[in-house]
Amino acid sequence: MAGVPAGLPAGIRISDHISLGVIARAFPPERVKQILAETGKASERERDLPAQVMTLLQGSVGGVP
Repeated sequence: MAGVPAGLPAGIRISDHISLGVIARAFPPERVKQILAETGKASERERDLPAQVMTLLQGSVGGVP
């Protein structure tokens, strides 16, 4: 219906319905790595949760990185 704002029921987050794979398709890993390198935020060593994965997780929980 036009003019009615979209929303989710109370207690439901959009991140509950979008997988990390969907986010990764929207933000290709190589582009995320490039941006992290340009901003000086890239991981200095490979960890269990590298910076590019944390960036995607943050984007899925709190908005666009």
